[in-house]
Amino acid sequence: MSSLADRPIGKLADMILNVLWQDRLAVWSALKSRLQTDGHKAIKTAFEEAKRRLLDGQMKDHLDVRWGMNLCMHCNDNNIEKNGIAYVAPNGDGLEFNQCLNCRIGILYNVHASRALLDIYTIGVGEKDEFNGMSFYWDAIYPKELEDMAPLYEIIRAGQWIGTLSLKEQGSPQFLPFEKMKHGIARDDRSVWTADLPPAVHTAVEEFINRARDQIEVASALAHS
Repeated sequence: MSSLADRPIGKLADMILNVLWQDRLAVWSALKSRLQTDGHKAIKTAFEEAKRRLLDGQMKDHLDVRWGMNLCMHCNDNNIEKNGIAYVAPNGDGLEFNQCLNCRIGILYNVHASRALLDIYTIGVGEKDEFNGMSFYWDAIYPKELEDMAPLYEIIRAGQWIGTLSLKEQGSPQFLPFEKMKHGIARDDRSVWTADLPPAVHTAVEEFINRARDQIEVASALAHS
């Protein structure tokens, strides 16, 4: 932890976005320490610069592709799982969640006639299935219409994407179940988000909030500072 805490904030941000450290929660704890000493603005600036490096570097070939993720840009492996498609249009297009099972990063693509455009870039928090048998992926890059609900997380159970969680400050956790992600419904439509979480999800979210408190605090600062 001490070696992490001494690193420049930009390096810590790169380590998160590029999955360069095995114990990811330890990196978030180091960022929490730097949040207290360096302030919200410094953390946010570091992540914005790290995002640009990611988008102009490793992510570049994954922004506009056919069908979705093929080879992971971090491990260059094809150990990819595709979940999916939400918001399904009559022709079968929609929002598809792709995840690398090695690196535990995910990309949501908007698929239109087999052309897949980056929608959200997500990063696993904690260990696989750590929270009541579920995995939480932090939405590091997301569309503008979801800004008001950040920080956001995608929840994975038994390899399947089951919905999106909002942990916006000053409120109860809000959940958008996968089955509510229908064609013609906007993702920021509050009527399809609910504070009435399914029991298993509720338990997982409580465990996640308790275990990943440092990550949530930093993610909230990034979203609202």
